[in-house]
Amino acid sequence: MGDNDKKKILDKVLMGAVIGGAIGSVIGAAIAPKEGKETRKDIADVTKKAIKTSSGIFRRIKNFFHKEKDGEE
Repeated sequence: MGDNDKKKILDKVLMGAVIGGAIGSVIGAAIAPKEGKETRKDIADVTKKAIKTSSGIFRRIKNFFHKEKDGEE
């Protein structure tokens, strides 16, 4: 697998994680029976968690590809 193929896979995984998080947040907010102020706070909290999770996923994938590239697997 070439570097270009790995980059494409990494891009797809990251986009999937970001899009999935965004969709989940919107659906959760749409069906939540709460006031606007409370819903906005919940969305902000979920967004912070999604960013933190996405960063962790990105870091793990990046480390995986660097190890594979160096032949460490």
